[in-house]
Amino acid sequence: MEILRNGLCTRSPNHASSNAASIADSIPGYRPDIDGLRAVSVLAVLIFHAFPEVLTGGFVGVDVFFVISGYVITKHMLREIEAGTFSFFAFYGRRIRRIFPALLPVLVCIYGFGWFEMLPEEFKQLGLDIAGGAGSIANLVLWHEAGYFDVSAALKPLLHLWSLGVEEQFYLAWPILLLATVRSRNSAFWPIVVVGIGSFALNVVVVHHDTVEAFYSPWTRAWEPMLGAFLAYRHTTDGSTSASHANIKGILGLLALVVSFVFLTESFTFPGWWALVPTVGAYLVIDAGASQTFASRVLGWRPLVMIGLISYPLYLYHWPLLSALKISSGSVVPAAWRVVALLICFPLALVTYRYIETPIRKSRHPRLVVGILVLLMGGCGFAGYNAYQRGGLEFRMSHMVGAFADGVNFDRDKIWRRGECYLEGSDKSFSDSCVDAGSGPLVMLWGDSRSAALYPGLRSVSSARGVRLAQFSTSGCPPVFGGDPRCAQANARVIEIVKTTRPAIVLLTANWTTDRLQALSATVDALRAAGVGRIVLIGQVATWQSSLPKLYWLFWREHHEKMPARSFFELDPASRQYDRDGAAIAKQLDIEYFSAFDAMCNASGCVTRTGPGRGSIIMFDDSHLTPAGADVVANSLASRIFAQ
Repeated sequence: MEILRNGLCTRSPNHASSNAASIADSIPGYRPDIDGLRAVSVLAVLIFHAFPEVLTGGFVGVDVFFVISGYVITKHMLREIEAGTFSFFAFYGRRIRRIFPALLPVLVCIYGFGWFEMLPEEFKQLGLDIAGGAGSIANLVLWHEAGYFDVSAALKPLLHLWSLGVEEQFYLAWPILLLATVRSRNSAFWPIVVVGIGSFALNVVVVHHDTVEAFYSPWTRAWEPMLGAFLAYRHTTDGSTSASHANIKGILGLLALVVSFVFLTESFTFPGWWALVPTVGAYLVIDAGASQTFASRVLGWRPLVMIGLISYPLYLYHWPLLSALKISSGSVVPAAWRVVALLICFPLALVTYRYIETPIRKSRHPRLVVGILVLLMGGCGFAGYNAYQRGGLEFRMSHMVGAFADGVNFDRDKIWRRGECYLEGSDKSFSDSCVDAGSGPLVMLWGDSRSAALYPGLRSVSSARGVRLAQFSTSGCPPVFGGDPRCAQANARVIEIVKTTRPAIVLLTANWTTDRLQALSATVDALRAAGVGRIVLIGQVATWQSSLPKLYWLFWREHHEKMPARSFFELDPASRQYDRDGAAIAKQLDIEYFSAFDAMCNASGCVTRTGPGRGSIIMFDDSHLTPAGADVVANSLASRIFAQ
C-alpha cells in the first residue's frame, strides 16, 4: 500500500531520523501520531507474514492503512477544494511521485530474481503480477488468478501489492467523484456516506459467497478509506472534541487494534463484519490524535514515528524478501532466516526513503519527474507482460530443466472435464456425460481434485478393458459427508447417482488426512446401502515438499545433473504415514485398499518421470498427477482391481 508521509501537508521531513517535535515545528498541521499508527500497522503486517503464529491478526494492519489513506487524502482535498486550489494534475502528480519511486526498484529487482530463479511457468505468472503492479491493478490480477490451483501465497513475491492496487484505484476515482459532487466542503457528507455504506453492505453480502472477491475487490474495500474520509469531513466541519472524550476514544481505539492483532485469525470470515474492529479502532485513534491524548503520545514516540516515515518502502520490501527465501529453498524457511530478512528491510527502506523518495518528491521539476516515472513504470509493465505472453521465457534456463518443466503445460480443464465431471469454483452440477454409456460393468471414481488427476490414466485402462467409467470430482471435497455446503451438496448428489447407476466398483480417492480417513465410515455405509458390491480406497499418492518441477530445478542447481527417475529428494514423509493410515482404515471398514504410494515408490525412490523428454514428469505441483503420472498409478490399479 502507499503509505503517505503526512498527507495533511504538501511536503515531507528531510530525514527519517528527525524527531517528531522538529517535524511538527517545521510542517504546519503535521500529525506524528499518524506516522506512529502507520508504524504499528506495518510492524503488525511484517510480524504476521514472517511469523503468523505469533500475531495471528497482523494482516489487519492493511485495513488500518486504508482508513489512514482515506483520512489523509480527503482532508487534503477538502482544504484545496474550499480554497479553490485543487488540481487533478497536481494531485495525480503527487501520487505518482510518492508511489512510483519505491515501487520501481522492487519490480526491477524481483524481475531479476525471477529471471535466474524461476521456472518458466513461475516466471510467466510473475510477469503478469509485475504488469499488474505497474498498472495499478495488482488486486484485480490476483483476484483473477485466485482458484483451487493458484500457487501458494508464499510463492508469489508481489502478492502484497493487492493493497496498493486498492489504494491506487481509490486515488484515481475518489477525487473525480468528490469534485463532481462537492460545491462546498459541507456537501461532501453525502458522497462519503453513500459510497461508504454501499460498499460496506456489498462487503457483508459478498463475503459469504465469495471471500476472494470480498478480499480483493475495490468495491468491497472502498468503505474502509471512506471511513477515514468521513473523519476528515468531520474534522473540517466540527469543533474539537473535549480532552477527556478524546482520551477515551484514543484508549478504546488502541484496545480495538490490540484485540484485532492478537485475536483475529485467517479463519474468520474477512473482511465482512469483523473488519469493523480494526477500522473503527483506527478511526478512534486518528480522531483522538487531533488533541493531546494518551494515544497520541504513545504513537508519537520517536522510534515509531521514524518507522512510520519509512513504512511504505518497508512494506514493499518485506514480502518479496520472505517469498524469495521460500522460492529459493523450496521448503520451510528457518525462523532465523525470516528474522534476518525482516531486519534487512529496515536499512533498505531507510536508504530508499532518504536517497530515492525524498529527492524525487522535492524535485524542482515535478512535471519532468512525473513523465520519467511514468515511462519507467510503463517499461516495467511491458517487460512483465512480455514475460507472461512468451510463456515465461524458457530460453533463460537450461534445456534440461525447461524440458521437464514443460510437463505441467497440459490442458487441465479439458482433460479433467472441468465444469462437467470436475467441479471447481463456481461450477454447480455434474453433467450426464460423467457416466459412460454402454452395457459393460461400471467403475465409479469419486473424490476431490486428486481423483480428477487420476482420471486420464483410468480412462486409458478402462477403455482397453471394456469397462465403463464414471467420474465425479469436486475440488477440495473428499468423498466424506459433512464439510462446507458446497462439498455436502456435491457429495449428496453423487450418492443419488450411485443409487440410479449401481456401479460395480466405487473408487474413493482424495488428499487424505487422518480426520478425513476416519470420516469414511458414513460414506461406506451409504454406498453399501445403495447396493455397491466393491468399494476400493485409493491411498495417498507420494507427495513432495515443493512442486516437483521446482524440485527438478533445485536438484539441478545443487548437483548439476537432472533429478533421477526415482528419488527420495524432498519427498514428504507425511504421505507415507497417510498411506499406512489408509490401509488401517480400509481393514477396519472391511473394504479393499490400493496403495498409490507403493505404485509410485520402491526401495530406490519414488518415480519422478516416466521418460527422458517433455511431458514425462509425473506431477505438476506437489501432489497432483500429470497424465503421465496418472498412467503410472492407473496401470498398477488396473492390474490389481480389474483382474478380480
